Order: sequence, then C-alpha cells, then structure tokens
Amino acid sequence: MLVERDDLLAELVTDLDDALAGSGRVVLLGGEAGVGKTALVRALARMAEPRGRVRIGGADNITTPGALGAFQDAVPEIAESVAAGGDRIRLFRRLRDLIAATPGLLVIEDLHWADEATLDALRFLARRIEPVPVLLVATFRHDEITARHPLTALLGDLATATEVRRLLVPPLTVEGVARLVAAAGDAVDPTALHLRTGGNAFFVTESLAVRGVALPASVSDAILARVARLTPAAQDVAAAAAILGAGADAELLARIGAQDLDAVDECADAGVLIEVDGTLGFRHELAREAVEQSLSAVRRRQLHGRALRALTERSPEDHRTLAHHAAGCGDEAAAVAHAVAAAERAAHGSAHREAAEHYRLALRHCGGATRRAALFVALSYECYLTDQLPEALTARQQALELHELAGDALRRGDDERWLSRLSWFSGHGDDAQRYGLRAVVTLEQLPPSVELAWAYSNYAQLRMLAEEPDEVERWGRKALELARTLGSADIESHALNNLGTAELQSGRVTQGRQDLNRSLDIARAADLPEHVARAYTNLGSSAVLQKRFVDAHEALGAGIAFCEDRDLDSWASYMAACLSLALADQGRFDEALAAADPLLEHVGTAPVSLMPAAGAAARVLARRGDDATPRLDLALRLAREAGELQRLAPAVCAAAEHAWLSGDPGAIGELTESTWALALAHDEEWAAGELAWWRMLGGASHAGARRMAEPFALMLVGDRRAIGMWTERDCPIWAAYAAMLDPDASVADQAVRALDGIGAAAAIEALLRTRREHGLVLPRRPRAQARGNPAQLTARELEVLGLLGEGLSTPEIAERLILSRRTVEHHIAAVLRKLGEPTRGRAVAAATRQGLLPV
Repeated sequence: MLVERDDLLAELVTDLDDALAGSGRVVLLGGEAGVGKTALVRALARMAEPRGRVRIGGADNITTPGALGAFQDAVPEIAESVAAGGDRIRLFRRLRDLIAATPGLLVIEDLHWADEATLDALRFLARRIEPVPVLLVATFRHDEITARHPLTALLGDLATATEVRRLLVPPLTVEGVARLVAAAGDAVDPTALHLRTGGNAFFVTESLAVRGVALPASVSDAILARVARLTPAAQDVAAAAAILGAGADAELLARIGAQDLDAVDECADAGVLIEVDGTLGFRHELAREAVEQSLSAVRRRQLHGRALRALTERSPEDHRTLAHHAAGCGDEAAAVAHAVAAAERAAHGSAHREAAEHYRLALRHCGGATRRAALFVALSYECYLTDQLPEALTARQQALELHELAGDALRRGDDERWLSRLSWFSGHGDDAQRYGLRAVVTLEQLPPSVELAWAYSNYAQLRMLAEEPDEVERWGRKALELARTLGSADIESHALNNLGTAELQSGRVTQGRQDLNRSLDIARAADLPEHVARAYTNLGSSAVLQKRFVDAHEALGAGIAFCEDRDLDSWASYMAACLSLALADQGRFDEALAAADPLLEHVGTAPVSLMPAAGAAARVLARRGDDATPRLDLALRLAREAGELQRLAPAVCAAAEHAWLSGDPGAIGELTESTWALALAHDEEWAAGELAWWRMLGGASHAGARRMAEPFALMLVGDRRAIGMWTERDCPIWAAYAAMLDPDASVADQAVRALDGIGAAAAIEALLRTRREHGLVLPRRPRAQARGNPAQLTARELEVLGLLGEGLSTPEIAERLILSRRTVEHHIAAVLRKLGEPTRGRAVAAATRQGLLPV
C-alpha cells in the first residue's frame, strides 16, 4: 500500500515522460532504510512497463561487491564486456549504448552498498544522459552516507549536473500511519505508533504485521546487524544510548558505556547514532528497543545503575528520568521517590496522563499498605481526569480494600464517595447511588470533615442528576454550609454547581445561571481546573437540554478549549458530546457528526459521553435518511443502564423521531411510555414537552404534564408562535416541525424548503406523509432541477465543492472556511455521496457537467 507518495510519484512520472520524449534524466532518490523507496520505484516501474523497457538492479552488503554488480543485474548484456575487462571508458560507453537502445526505466537500488565501478559508471552516465530516452533512478540511504563514504563524492560531483536531481522520501506523517492502521484493521493508536516508529513505513508495517505483540524480528534483525558491524567499544556506547533513550551528549554516553570518545564517534560515523541539537541518539525508537532488548538482564541493570549515578549528579531534579533508571537497576526506594515526585510535577502542569504513568511505576516498586493505598488514590484521580475510567474504578477499589484492612474509616468513606462518582461516570447509576449513600453513612459517624462535606455534595449531585430539586436543596445546603465553615473553596464550588443546575432544571434560569457562574468564579480564583470544567459543562449541557443554543455554544466552546489546554479529556469529551446534540438540532449536520464521531470511534470514551454523542449521530443520520440503527441502539442501551431522565429523555426522543421518520409512528407510544412517566414524575418541562410531541404524532396519550416548555406547548395546540420561538433559538428542525401541521400550505412549504436546505431528506418525506394523513394540503416537493442543484447539496456543501473545484486541499479548505479538518472531511464525504462519485476529482467533473461549477 503506497501512502503519502503521490506527489513524489507524480514527479517521477513527469521525469519519465521527459525521458521517453527524448530527454534523459537521472534521479537520486534518498531516504532512510525502510522509508519506502523500493515501494515507490516499484510503483513507478509498474506504470512504466506499458511504455518502455524496465530494468532493475541493485547492490547488497552480503559479500564484497562485484564490479558493476548493480548494472550487471539490470543490464545483463554487459556481463561479457565486464568479464573481458579492458578500458573502463569503453565499457561505460557500451553500457550507455545498451540502455539507449530501448527507451524506458532503469532502476539501481541501494547505491550506498555499490562498488566503486558502479559509482563511476553512474557518474559517467549522469553527465551524458540527456540524449538517452531513459529515466535512471538510483536509490540510497542518505542517513548512512558519512563524509568518508564513496557515494558522498559522487553526490558532490553531480550536484550541478543539469539532468540530475535529488529527491528525498520523507517518513510518513501521523495521517499516513493512520491510513496503514486502518488498512490493517488494527486498533493501535496511530499517533503512538508514529511516535514509536518515527513514521518509517517498514517499521510501521512490520509492527502492524505482528499487531504489537513484540518487536518484529525482521526489524530487530536489520537493526542489530547494523550494530554488529561496530567495534566492541562502539557497541558498548550503543548499548548506553539504548538505556538512556533520549539524546545524550558524547561525554555522558562515553561515561555510561565505560568507553572513550572515539567509540562515540564511531557510532555517529556509522549512522547508528545521529546528532540532533548537540545530542546523540537513535534515529528511531524501534532501533533503540532492538538494541536494548538484545542486552542481557545483568548488562541492562549495570547500565541503568551507571545512568542513575551519573544523572543524579548532573540533574537531580529530573525525577522522570531518574525514576526510570532507578527502576531499571532495581533501586526500588529511589524508583518510588522519583516516580511520585515526577507524577506530582506532571499533574501540576496538567499533564495528567503522564502523571498516571508515573504512579503506575511507583506502584510496581512500592511495598507497604499505607503507601500503596495513597498511590492507588492518586492513580485513580489521574485516570479519572483522563477518561481512563475502568482503571480509575479499579485503583480506587484497591485503595478501599487497603483502607478497610487498616481500619481507616475516614479514608474508606472518601473512597466510597469517589467510587460513587466514578460509577456514575461509567454509566452505572445503581452503583453510584449505593456508594454515595455508604459514604454519607460512614462519614457521619465521624467528626465533621472535608470528606463529609464532599459526601454531602456528591449526594446532592446524584439527586440533581435524578432531577429531585427538593433533595438537591437539602443535601446541597448541608454541603455548602460545611464547606464554608471549613473554608473549602472546591466543595463550595461543587455545591453551588449542584444547586445552580437544579435551579436550571426547575426553570429558574436566572438564579441557576447566577449560582453556576459563582461556582465558576470560585473555581477559577482557587485554580481548581476540574471544577471550572464542571461549571462549564453544566452551564452548557443545561442550555442544550433547554435548547438555549447561544448559551450552549458560549459555555461549551470555552469549556472544551479550557479542558483541551489542560489535558482534561473526560470533561472535554462530554462537552463535545453535548455540543453534538446542539448542532444536530440546529441543522448543522456535518458539524454534529464531526463532534460525535471521534467519541464514538474511540474505544475508551466513557458511557456518559457516548450517550449524547450516539443520540446526536442517530438523529442526524435518521433525518438525512441514512441508517441510524446502530447509533440509536447504543444510545438507548447506555441510557437505560444509567436510568436517569436526562440520559433517557434524549435517547428515547431520538428513538421516537426515528420511528416517525421511518413511517412507524405507532411504535412511539410503547417506546416512550416509561420515560414519559418519569418525566411527569419529575415535572421536567423540556423532556415532557418533546415526549408529548412525539406521543401526539404516535397517537398516544400526552396529557398530564404540570409544566411543559413553551415552544412544545404551543406546537401541541397548533399555535404558529412556536415557529417564531424555534427560529429565534436558531433551531430550523423544530421550526419546521412546528409548521408541519399548519393549515396554510405556504407555511408548510417554507418548512419543507428549510429542511431541504439542511439536507434533512427523510424529515421532508415524513412531514409530507404526516400532512397527508391529517388531510392537509401538501406543499410542493423540492425540485432539485428547478433549483439548479440536482444533487441537493446544502449551501455549505456547495461552498466546499467550489473550493474543491479550485484545487484546494482539506487543510486549505478548513483554513479558508474557518472549520476543523474533520468537519471539512464530513462535508466532502457528503458531496461525494450525493454526487455518487468515489473521488474528489470525479466529483468536481460531475458537478461541472451538472452546472454546479463553472466550466
């Protein structure tokens, strides 16, 4: 699979065209071992075969090279002349005449291993190639060409030759690695694999071939063969570099390898180590791993010990590195001390994933129940912040067991409170309730404490999530009073957040926003990132549920940016999921999928984020007329496991809308029955409003709600003011639904046009079907040809299509339109789908034929 080589291949094809037209060329194609030079020239050869003769030869390092060995492989007719010996210039002329006789492509691979005669012949040919109808491509490993290598002189001699040019094959980008990962059907993280392999195509494909089980033998053997050509002293330096990992200066390498500086120079001269910014290290992480794994356990411990001593003298504050070497040499006390210090520093810098890794290291070397319990607590928290919820739960459960064994009731109660929180995040509502109550009971038996205040506030949060405002007030005020007595800003912020969110749920929007903004201010002033994130989340998610989209975008946009800057993945994911719901209702379908799809495709996304993301994606797909079933099933399953109205209502409403769109409104009553009862019991006006609407369309009872959000209440009685209210909220989907049963066909016509403009084809069909069933006059169906847009592209899709027609790439379109790349990719995918074309070029051609683009 040739990835990210199209531009290079195009250049080579141009050179081939020139050569076959009678103007010969030489291309010196450089690149590191495994980067894909051979794959590139073989692709070129396949393209050249129908047009001329293809000759391929190469050098190797198995034995001493034979005279003109690579050329003899490619042009076997020269063998007799080579065997005969004699004048070399005559021999080179004979070679030139032979290749000139048949136009085509001549490839010489691995020039860095070629004999002197081959290099001289190439020099001769390159200076006389112009009238020869042949493209000569010679590949070489540019990273293995030292100042004293014979090829260096040749490259210098040909630098000014007009028919000769050099090309470099670069490593793959992260996107290129991702394409290979996708083609292999592997679940490995492309970014991590890119970092590990340096983007080397050979290393990537070999790693994927063994699916990360171990270092591929083919890679290891190739690397170790190169190291084996060094002297023993230089091999010791290479071993030291493998232990050190990151680049090191020559003096440090010599000290840890117990050799002199000449051995360091040998490693650099051979290309085993390369210099970057004054330090020496391996070119790839896989190369370092291969050398390290070749060392005996005793040798590794010895080298780590030397590194620990040397680096402790040099940089005692580098706890991350010192922890690694302490672990490597078996100094467990030093490993724990440095790992904990490194974790605390990482967490302070908002590098929470790195902090978690340091705590894992400390736990691997730590004894003593008390210290281990504290480390499990710390690890759980860092995992919680980075959306690694299964490990966060496991670590906290282990801490709970250790605290129970120690009889530490205070710590046990705090563990129970945290397990409640983590269970809720994991979508286990019953466990969250059970642990939350246990925490309150455990801690109320002890003197008032910060831990008790947290337990109160956590339980208030659970009641808020269950939409029980009186209980939120009871437990939230207890938490707030104790927090202020203790002077705890974080608990005060948390308690105000619960109270404010409950007020929003009860329709007291002004008071609710005031309390939530107060919670945000306290968290910011006290530098409490998680509480800042939580305030943004509840400000934004409440606005989404109440369809206050301006407020939603303001809070969620600021919150996502805040969390991404601080590596708070779980919060950023949840806010992105909430944002996808808003975008879906605003008819910004491609943007909604761009927000939801990464969460749905990521294996580690928490259920609490999966629910809204799946629901949003299902609604977009259903409204377009695409298959929404897998997304809808996921949203429903997770929501039912959570059991909370704020999770159930969006998922069940999505299912009800899907039934209506699919022509099965009779299923809506049963689908919504239990959730409708829950909404009535909680007196939740927005959930009750939307559920009532779908139940009305499904012919089910929709009476009994004490409160109902005004736009829905107006829709249910056919009041045209609902259309204006939805329009003011920037909600074209619901504005169209509000106009659906209007007796005036012109009002419904505007609704159809609005739905058509955002690509909601299935919604149009359902609207027309519903009006027909109610005996209402049907508006005109959209006529694509009349609009000059037979593909029914949206305005944004037409805009993207126009930029594709200008030849812009995805990044360039994203920059021009101020959109994310993923959003642009979704727009492009929609354009291709609607035009029925597989590629961008064919889509542009089709659009031009249809009059969508100027000729």
